[in-house]
Amino acid sequence: MRIGFLLPGSFALGNPGNGIAEQARRQAEALERRGHTLLRLNPWEWQDATQLDVLHFFLGGAALHGITAHRRLARRTLLVFAPIIDSNQSFISSRLAALAGSVSSRFLTVPGILRSQACGSHVVLCRSSHERERLMRGLGVAPEKIERVLNGCPPAAIPCDDVEALRQRLQLPAEFVLHVSAFTQERKNVPRLVEALEPLQLPLVIAGASTAGPILTALERKVREGALLRILGFVDAKTKAALYRMCRVFCLPSLHEGTGLAALEAAAHGARVVITRNGGARDYFLDHAEYVDPFDVRDIRAAIARAWQRPESGELQRHVNERLTWNASAATLERVYEKHLAQA
Repeated sequence: MRIGFLLPGSFALGNPGNGIAEQARRQAEALERRGHTLLRLNPWEWQDATQLDVLHFFLGGAALHGITAHRRLARRTLLVFAPIIDSNQSFISSRLAALAGSVSSRFLTVPGILRSQACGSHVVLCRSSHERERLMRGLGVAPEKIERVLNGCPPAAIPCDDVEALRQRLQLPAEFVLHVSAFTQERKNVPRLVEALEPLQLPLVIAGASTAGPILTALERKVREGALLRILGFVDAKTKAALYRMCRVFCLPSLHEGTGLAALEAAAHGARVVITRNGGARDYFLDHAEYVDPFDVRDIRAAIARAWQRPESGELQRHVNERLTWNASAATLERVYEKHLAQA
């Protein structure tokens, strides 16, 4: 198949660890390994949509407003929409906003644009059962158009010698709690994580992209005051893999997570995982993780304490490395493409 992947152009200047871009990049590579031709579409190179079997676009919204016109222009091309809905908005308010945005082209709402893009596509993908519910009950998408495709995780592969060398170079403790994300985003909930850990007196290491603002200022103040906190900033893939291997517990207590790709990667390296209950994480971690109410500091603290004390079993690591690979994700995508191409 000739498959075109399309991301919003603004991603070129965004967070280099962006989870949506990572999903698209990994799925594209896995589809290529399965023998398909992948075109990574960009506005500087015109592409004849009629020459594609599949046009698969990610995120949607205003940045890709009007994309569903390609369904009419290229009737042979399967139009596949992968919205990324990381929201705790109520179903009723989302549905009302979607309907309001459908009344007039002069009155645009984000849910209205997403609903229009979903209705104008042949297939709408979701990353979890939770996201499927949001598509159906929040945007009013017909269930027969929705297909669940789980995200994946790259295999864990970093020599132990490299891990110990990095531990010494970074002067990290023997055991610690790890958090990796764009950690100054409010959604990542890092201030509550720091507050939860203080009474436990467990070291916390934070890595990832950041921007100046009140969250970063508060974290840096905690470091100056002597908190058991290390802020590493953005790290390369090798360093990140070593951090996953070194940590005892990985905690991602976000206000909402569609998947929690960083937590999946940490699990693949053997870390115990504490993750938000809001979103799609349960489809991935099943009963192998501790789930928390992200607004409850005491709940986060108790979950980290349980995970820290839990004996190492390897069940989560095996589950992720055997069932949640990017190749498995691409195989599901391939079946979805073939099914709907045949129907079209």
